[in-house]
Amino acid sequence: MKKYVIGFAVGAIVSVSTVAYAGNTIQAVLFPAKYQVNGESKTLPDDYKTLNVDGHAYVPIRFAAESLGAVVAYEGKTNTISIDNGFNVTTMDSTIRAGHLKVSDAAASTVEGQLYIGQDHWDRMAQARNSIEPGSEVDVEGTILFFDAQGKPLGQAPLKTKFTAEGDQIKPFKAVADHNVSGYAFASLQAGPVPHPLPVPPNLSVSDESGTLGIGTLKLIKQDGFTKVSGWIGVKKPGTLRFDATLQFYDAEGRELGTAAVKGTGTGATGDSVSATTFETAGKGDLTGYKSVKVKLNSAEPAK
Repeated sequence: MKKYVIGFAVGAIVSVSTVAYAGNTIQAVLFPAKYQVNGESKTLPDDYKTLNVDGHAYVPIRFAAESLGAVVAYEGKTNTISIDNGFNVTTMDSTIRAGHLKVSDAAASTVEGQLYIGQDHWDRMAQARNSIEPGSEVDVEGTILFFDAQGKPLGQAPLKTKFTAEGDQIKPFKAVADHNVSGYAFASLQAGPVPHPLPVPPNLSVSDESGTLGIGTLKLIKQDGFTKVSGWIGVKKPGTLRFDATLQFYDAEGRELGTAAVKGTGTGATGDSVSATTFETAGKGDLTGYKSVKVKLNSAEPAK
């Protein structure tokens, strides 16, 4: 798909411009501007340019909008550019996002909203080991995880929506959660397909005191007063167990920064092999500066 670089006037007056108008075309001068967004320096990608047109700075709108946390979708049939800052439910391993959630107050909440996938995601999928043919129809599946104000998991809602593997798209979805999640304070999204990385053996270097459960290869991302946590987790003893654990994060002085809950089912080690799976959860506050982590096993029961 052709990528469009679209500019908008930010009202900055810049010096020395020579612009000639002829029909639908203009001549513009490249403007070597530097950018700060909310106090943070941002670098304009190499394939984008800032233009000086008649004394105004024109900035690629995708760069500006995404730097402010919004999404941009271009619809070619009507030449419509949509800018939307309501897609604040993000994934940890892709640019797929959800937003505009409406959650019912019920024993099993109905969750309605929208999913956004941009052309950049399809570009990466076309080059991935699990590549997807551009323009093909794709089932995008995932789960929205809901947490209360203290970071306690409330429940989750599985979703599935059809997309075409090309272009920027926003699609509606409707899902049903496994519990009442209407009181949520934070939500996180797991969705795919995503590019498969090269296989790496799971690292379960941190275990609980009993040696039953192990975690490792943690990744933490701070967002909206919470920290999303992902990594590997596995049962290290024989048998299939349903487990409930708490990850405790500490700073360099041994002070607890916060916790994150992990629940699931896993099959234990057999011989020299270790079975592990990936997990994702979230905790209240900023846990990204942790120096050590402990696993507190709250319960582990044989799965029926």
